[in-house]
Amino acid sequence: MDLNLPIEANDFVKSLVTQGKYQSEEDVVVDGIRLLKGREELRAKIAAGIDHLDRCESLDEEAVFDEVEVEIQRIESLRKPG
Repeated sequence: MDLNLPIEANDFVKSLVTQGKYQSEEDVVVDGIRLLKGREELRAKIAAGIDHLDRCESLDEEAVFDEVEVEIQRIESLRKPG
């Protein structure tokens, strides 16, 4: 895939690599896509939760918080250190 990013985005990506936060420009873009995917998954889960509430189906808050914590750890583990 060949991308043409706006100058501001391109400069930002290059600065992250120059700072040593990522090994390559591709790593920056891949991490950004992972974050977007995680955000969309979270939005879907929130929508499902709202649907449950609209149907007067309650959830155990401790179970919800445990599930959220597991999900946060899963998403954070996807990010490559670097």
